Order: sequence, then structure tokens, then C-alpha cells
Amino acid sequence: MLGQADDLGGGVFKKRLDKNRSRSIILAKGGRYWVYEYLFAKKDRANITYGELVEFRELAKTYEMLTDERINQATRENLWTEICNGTET
Repeated sequence: MLGQADDLGGGVFKKRLDKNRSRSIILAKGGRYWVYEYLFAKKDRANITYGELVEFRELAKTYEMLTDERINQATRENLWTEICNGTET
């Protein structure tokens, strides 16, 4: 949200990691939750394909429909792992 990722549209963002050596595809859920969906090394591939982008956009739409309770349940069941940003008490 602060210009530290490329907006690929449809709730899909590409973020550079490790001093630009790695990339992550992040899916947004209404700007409230950010899901690290796919990680890859720049040396292994330059980018995702257009077909993958379309699929990530569809997945982002699915995540958009998740309720907070369903997200909490997925976290409790270890289907998702929460990464806190340091502002939680």
C-alpha cells in the first residue's frame, strides 16, 4: 500500500524481497489481509505467466469473499499462518 509492491490488478501484487533477489505474489483481501501466495527466486524465473496472473486474480476474488471467522478458523487449523506486523497487542 505504500508503493513497496507492484499492483498487478485484481487484488494481486508482486513484492521484491531479499534485496531484489526474490519475489512474492501477494493477494489482498479487501486491503485488510495480505496473503503471501507464491514465492520465487528471480534467478529461477523472471516473472509469472499471464495464465498464472489470471489464476491468482481468481483466487484473490475467492479470498475477498472469506469472512473474518473463516480466516480465523483457517489460522487455528494451521491452514494459514499469521505473520504479525508488530502492531498487534
